Amino acid sequence: MHLFKSDREKFENELNKALSERNKGNLESAVKYFLNAYEIALGAKDPEISKRADETLFYALFYDALVKKTAESFSKASQQCKKLDPSWQLDIGLASKPTASELCRDLEIASMIVSLPEFSIDVARRMDESLASKYEEIGSKLLAEGSRRLIIEDYLKINDPLSTIGFRFLGYSRIVRALKIEADNPANAMELYGEAAAYLQQAPAEIKKFVDSRMGKLSKTTRCWVCHREIQGEEINYIYLPASINKYIIEKYGNDSPYIINNGTIAVCRVCYTMIYNLSDALAKKYYEQAMKALQEVEARLNARISILEAKLMSLSIQAGRRYYMRD
Repeated sequence: MHLFKSDREKFENELNKALSERNKGNLESAVKYFLNAYEIALGAKDPEISKRADETLFYALFYDALVKKTAESFSKASQQCKKLDPSWQLDIGLASKPTASELCRDLEIASMIVSLPEFSIDVARRMDESLASKYEEIGSKLLAEGSRRLIIEDYLKINDPLSTIGFRFLGYSRIVRALKIEADNPANAMELYGEAAAYLQQAPAEIKKFVDSRMGKLSKTTRCWVCHREIQGEEINYIYLPASINKYIIEKYGNDSPYIINNGTIAVCRVCYTMIYNLSDALAKKYYEQAMKALQEVEARLNARISILEAKLMSLSIQAGRRYYMRD
């Protein structure tokens, strides 16, 4: 009868617990048991157990990365994977066991992909050139991987060929750059949106729709109704303001420039618009202050009258009281 378990027994016990939790989908618990197995292997005197320390530490870091899904956690798992025999087949819960070298590269790619923010147009408006460059750099690296898919795609919910993701990232980099210059350099912005459209053949529909819409608006050139200067970029360098437009105005001025009149509105450049807006804002503020001053004056007069009436009421009350006592 053994009073104490051997290192092998303790190691296999923790490893079995880890695999059981992994198979149930309890990855955080699995990480804990893999780390326990690693600690046992690290201090084991049995060479068959001690040589498995790097393997169990890898499993702990791998499943920890799947839980956290951060660039740092995937990078740590990849670095640990490099310490293993490249031909070693790893049991990560898939039908076929990938080799350490195959999985190592996938983890490096996963680290790159999750290092990028989730893309949307609203987020892209706040991005700078450094992120545009990062999208381009990672996109180029993914293109070099070809049309293969990630071994761990189901774990990451990334179910596209790497080349498709690469093209998408290249398109996103063009959108970020175009957004930064579309007001100052609409012609160059159009070129960037054109490149983005070519890269984004398999991008989400809303992204493609935005690019097409932006190209359409940037391609429009008209003249400002107010200052008559030529201006390019609908909703970017000029906007439409409602106006009273009759048949005479349309017939006489509607052909002066394309897009100058549009469904009861007139084109106004951003300079004239901001001038009108700032002037109307200043006038509104002035009239507001005048109205508030008048209200304060009325309030002061009313308060004064109320005070006089209160004093008169008090005086009458005192007089009535005196007459009552004198009568008694």
